[in-house]
Amino acid sequence: MQKAFIVIVGNIGTVYSGPNGFYARQSFEHYKRKSKRGEGRGANEPVTLMRNDEIRDEYIPITQGDME
Repeated sequence: MQKAFIVIVGNIGTVYSGPNGFYARQSFEHYKRKSKRGEGRGANEPVTLMRNDEIRDEYIPITQGDME
């Protein structure tokens, strides 16, 4: 069975879907940085890396409501 990697960004949706774990990780880190910096459509959005339908890594930003 071929490994299936998926990277999902909050309000954007799937930004990578394929068999290459290296590209999936690169995409995850790219969108995580953008989310942290507040850049583009992925600003302050959660980013999830999945492999074979299981979460492998996840970034969930802290919002103002979470800090109160």
